[in-house]
Amino acid sequence: MDANICENCSLYLPTWKKVCPNCHQSIVLDSASRISIWRLGDIRDGVVGHIARNLRAAFGMNVVIQPGYLDPRPSSRPRWRGLSANVFLKQVYRRHLRGTAVSIGMTESNIVPDKNHNFLFGYAYLSLPSAVISLHQMSVDHPSLERLAARASAIAVHEIGHTFGLDHHTYDSGVDCVMVGDEEVDSLEAIDAGTIRFCRGCRLELQKSPLARKTRHRPRKPTSGG
Repeated sequence: MDANICENCSLYLPTWKKVCPNCHQSIVLDSASRISIWRLGDIRDGVVGHIARNLRAAFGMNVVIQPGYLDPRPSSRPRWRGLSANVFLKQVYRRHLRGTAVSIGMTESNIVPDKNHNFLFGYAYLSLPSAVISLHQMSVDHPSLERLAARASAIAVHEIGHTFGLDHHTYDSGVDCVMVGDEEVDSLEAIDAGTIRFCRGCRLELQKSPLARKTRHRPRKPTSGG
Protein backbone atom coordinates (compact mmCIF):
# COMPACT_ATOMS: atom_id res chain seq x y z
CA MET A 1 0.00 0.00 0.00
CA ASP A 2 1.26 3.45 -0.89
CA ALA A 3 -0.25 6.92 -0.58
CA ASN A 4 0.52 10.62 -0.61
CA ILE A 5 0.02 12.60 2.58
CA CYS A 6 -1.53 16.07 2.66
CA GLU A 7 0.89 18.45 4.38
CA ASN A 8 -2.03 20.54 5.65
CA CYS A 9 -4.42 18.00 7.19
CA SER A 10 -2.29 14.80 7.14
CA LEU A 11 -4.90 12.87 5.16
CA TYR A 12 -3.59 9.79 3.32
CA LEU A 13 -4.61 9.95 -0.34
CA PRO A 14 -4.28 7.78 -3.47
CA THR A 15 -1.15 8.70 -5.41
CA TRP A 16 -3.23 9.85 -8.38
CA LYS A 17 -5.08 12.51 -6.34
CA LYS A 18 -3.76 15.98 -7.15
CA VAL A 19 -5.84 17.91 -4.60
CA CYS A 20 -6.85 16.97 -1.07
CA PRO A 21 -10.66 16.56 -0.98
CA ASN A 22 -10.71 17.47 2.71
CA CYS A 23 -8.85 20.81 2.79
CA HIS A 24 -8.34 21.47 -0.95
CA GLN A 25 -4.57 21.66 -0.52
CA SER A 26 -2.58 20.80 -3.67
CA ILE A 27 -0.85 17.42 -3.44
CA VAL A 28 0.84 17.10 -6.83
CA LEU A 29 2.02 20.05 -8.92
CA ASP A 30 2.79 20.10 -12.62
CA SER A 31 6.42 19.06 -13.18
CA ALA A 32 6.69 18.96 -16.98
CA SER A 33 10.29 19.64 -18.06
CA ARG A 34 11.24 20.16 -14.41
CA ILE A 35 13.03 18.36 -11.63
CA SER A 36 10.41 17.17 -9.15
CA ILE A 37 11.29 16.97 -5.43
CA TRP A 38 9.35 14.60 -3.15
CA ARG A 39 9.76 14.62 0.63
CA LEU A 40 9.44 11.63 2.93
CA GLY A 41 8.79 13.18 6.33
CA ASP A 42 9.56 16.72 7.45
CA ILE A 43 12.86 18.30 6.40
CA ARG A 44 14.23 21.22 8.39
CA ASP A 45 13.48 24.69 7.10
CA GLY A 46 15.76 26.12 4.44
CA VAL A 47 17.38 22.91 3.25
CA VAL A 48 15.02 21.90 0.45
CA GLY A 49 14.93 25.39 -1.03
CA HIS A 50 18.73 25.53 -1.01
CA ILE A 51 18.91 22.17 -2.78
CA ALA A 52 16.34 23.30 -5.35
CA ARG A 53 18.40 26.39 -6.20
CA ASN A 54 21.56 24.32 -6.63
CA LEU A 55 19.78 21.77 -8.82
CA ARG A 56 18.49 24.57 -11.01
CA ALA A 57 22.01 25.95 -11.36
CA ALA A 58 23.60 22.53 -12.01
CA PHE A 59 21.17 21.29 -14.65
CA GLY A 60 19.63 24.47 -16.07
CA MET A 61 16.12 23.20 -15.29
CA ASN A 62 13.33 24.59 -13.15
CA VAL A 63 12.54 22.69 -9.96
CA VAL A 64 9.19 22.01 -8.29
CA ILE A 65 8.84 20.96 -4.65
CA GLN A 66 5.78 18.73 -4.42
CA PRO A 67 3.48 19.76 -1.55
CA GLY A 68 2.41 16.20 -0.77
CA TYR A 69 4.55 13.92 1.40
CA LEU A 70 5.45 10.32 0.64
CA ASP A 71 3.90 7.53 2.68
CA PRO A 72 6.57 6.22 5.12
CA ARG A 73 4.95 2.81 5.57
CA PRO A 74 6.14 0.97 2.42
CA SER A 75 9.85 1.66 3.05
CA SER A 76 9.77 1.02 6.82
CA ARG A 77 11.99 -1.87 7.93
CA PRO A 78 11.89 -2.04 11.78
CA ARG A 79 14.68 -4.63 11.98
CA TRP A 80 16.99 -2.74 9.63
CA ARG A 81 19.14 0.28 10.46
CA GLY A 82 17.00 2.50 8.27
CA LEU A 83 14.33 2.71 5.60
CA SER A 84 14.63 0.53 2.50
CA ALA A 85 16.40 2.65 -0.12
CA ASN A 86 15.05 0.38 -2.87
CA VAL A 87 11.43 0.82 -1.83
CA PHE A 88 11.89 4.56 -1.27
CA LEU A 89 13.30 4.83 -4.79
CA LYS A 90 10.40 2.80 -6.21
CA GLN A 91 7.93 5.14 -4.48
CA VAL A 92 9.55 8.16 -6.10
CA TYR A 93 9.67 6.46 -9.51
CA ARG A 94 5.99 5.51 -9.19
CA ARG A 95 5.21 9.23 -8.96
CA HIS A 96 7.41 10.19 -11.91
CA LEU A 97 5.06 11.76 -14.44
CA ARG A 98 5.57 11.68 -18.18
CA GLY A 99 7.43 14.79 -19.25
CA THR A 100 9.15 15.30 -15.88
CA ALA A 101 12.92 15.55 -16.25
CA VAL A 102 13.86 13.76 -13.00
CA SER A 103 12.12 12.95 -9.73
CA ILE A 104 14.16 12.95 -6.51
CA GLY A 105 13.10 11.90 -3.03
CA MET A 106 14.54 13.41 0.15
CA THR A 107 14.29 12.33 3.78
CA GLU A 108 15.87 13.04 7.15
CA SER A 109 15.52 9.34 8.01
CA ASN A 110 18.38 6.91 7.48
CA ILE A 111 18.22 4.78 4.32
CA VAL A 112 19.96 1.46 3.63
CA PRO A 113 19.96 -1.00 0.71
CA ASP A 114 19.56 -4.02 3.01
CA LYS A 115 19.77 -5.12 6.65
CA ASN A 116 23.57 -5.44 6.52
CA HIS A 117 24.36 -1.80 5.70
CA ASN A 118 24.59 1.13 8.10
CA PHE A 119 23.65 4.07 5.88
CA LEU A 120 23.57 5.60 2.42
CA PHE A 121 23.94 9.24 1.44
CA GLY A 122 21.99 8.61 -1.76
CA TYR A 123 20.73 5.93 -4.10
CA ALA A 124 19.96 5.81 -7.83
CA TYR A 125 20.07 3.63 -10.91
CA LEU A 126 21.93 4.62 -14.04
CA SER A 127 19.41 6.07 -16.49
CA LEU A 128 16.34 5.57 -14.29
CA PRO A 129 14.79 9.05 -13.97
CA SER A 130 14.46 8.90 -10.19
CA ALA A 131 16.84 9.09 -7.23
CA VAL A 132 16.75 9.45 -3.45
CA ILE A 133 18.96 11.07 -0.81
CA SER A 134 19.06 10.96 2.99
CA LEU A 135 20.16 13.80 5.29
CA HIS A 136 20.56 11.45 8.25
CA GLN A 137 24.26 10.60 7.98
CA MET A 138 25.04 14.12 6.75
CA SER A 139 23.74 15.43 10.08
CA VAL A 140 25.64 13.25 12.56
CA ASP A 141 28.26 15.92 13.31
CA HIS A 142 25.57 18.59 13.87
CA PRO A 143 26.58 20.83 10.95
CA SER A 144 25.31 24.34 10.42
CA LEU A 145 22.27 24.69 8.20
CA GLU A 146 24.48 26.07 5.43
CA ARG A 147 26.90 23.12 5.58
CA LEU A 148 24.10 20.57 5.70
CA ALA A 149 22.39 22.18 2.72
CA ALA A 150 25.69 22.21 0.79
CA ARG A 151 26.26 18.51 1.53
CA ALA A 152 22.71 17.57 0.55
CA SER A 153 22.96 19.62 -2.64
CA ALA A 154 26.18 17.88 -3.68
CA ILE A 155 24.66 14.43 -3.10
CA ALA A 156 21.46 15.41 -4.92
CA VAL A 157 23.41 16.68 -7.96
CA HIS A 158 25.55 13.52 -7.87
CA GLU A 159 22.57 11.15 -7.75
CA ILE A 160 20.72 13.01 -10.50
CA GLY A 161 23.93 12.74 -12.51
CA HIS A 162 23.47 8.97 -12.28
CA THR A 163 19.90 9.27 -13.59
CA PHE A 164 21.36 10.98 -16.66
CA GLY A 165 23.69 8.01 -17.17
CA LEU A 166 26.85 9.35 -15.51
CA ASP A 167 28.96 6.85 -13.59
CA HIS A 168 31.57 7.46 -10.88
CA HIS A 169 35.05 8.88 -11.18
CA THR A 170 37.36 7.27 -8.62
CA TYR A 171 38.96 9.32 -5.89
CA ASP A 172 42.41 8.64 -7.30
CA SER A 173 41.44 9.77 -10.82
CA GLY A 174 42.50 13.35 -10.10
CA VAL A 175 39.25 14.67 -11.61
CA ASP A 176 37.53 17.60 -9.91
CA CYS A 177 33.90 16.59 -10.43
CA VAL A 178 30.76 16.01 -8.39
CA MET A 179 30.64 12.46 -9.85
CA VAL A 180 33.75 11.41 -7.90
CA GLY A 181 32.59 8.72 -5.48
CA ASP A 182 33.05 5.25 -4.04
CA GLU A 183 30.51 3.72 -1.66
CA GLU A 184 33.33 1.93 0.22
CA VAL A 185 35.17 5.11 1.18
CA ASP A 186 32.60 7.94 0.93
CA SER A 187 32.56 10.12 4.02
CA LEU A 188 31.48 13.54 5.24
CA GLU A 189 35.08 14.68 4.85
CA ALA A 190 35.05 13.62 1.20
CA ILE A 191 31.76 15.45 0.58
CA ASP A 192 32.99 18.62 2.26
CA ALA A 193 36.24 18.55 0.30
CA GLY A 194 34.51 17.87 -3.02
CA THR A 195 32.73 20.02 -5.54
CA ILE A 196 29.14 20.44 -6.69
CA ARG A 197 30.22 21.03 -10.29
CA PHE A 198 30.59 18.62 -13.20
CA CYS A 199 33.87 18.18 -15.04
CA ARG A 200 34.01 18.97 -18.75
CA GLY A 201 33.62 15.31 -19.72
CA CYS A 202 30.48 14.89 -17.63
CA ARG A 203 29.02 18.13 -18.96
CA LEU A 204 29.44 16.80 -22.49
CA GLU A 205 27.79 13.51 -21.52
CA LEU A 206 24.89 15.39 -19.95
CA GLN A 207 24.29 17.21 -23.22
CA LYS A 208 23.97 13.85 -24.99
CA SER A 209 21.84 12.19 -22.32
CA PRO A 210 18.46 10.89 -23.56
CA LEU A 211 16.95 11.70 -20.16
CA ALA A 212 17.97 15.30 -20.58
CA ARG A 213 15.58 15.24 -23.54
CA LYS A 214 12.85 13.89 -21.23
CA THR A 215 12.77 10.31 -22.48
CA ARG A 216 12.63 7.18 -20.38
CA HIS A 217 15.29 4.48 -20.33
CA ARG A 218 15.62 1.13 -18.66
CA PRO A 219 18.00 1.20 -15.66
CA ARG A 220 21.36 -0.51 -16.24
CA LYS A 221 22.77 -0.96 -12.74
CA PRO A 222 22.28 0.44 -9.25
CA THR A 223 24.59 2.97 -7.66
CA SER A 224 24.67 3.82 -3.99
CA GLY A 225 26.48 5.72 -1.29
CA GLY A 226 27.52 8.61 -3.53
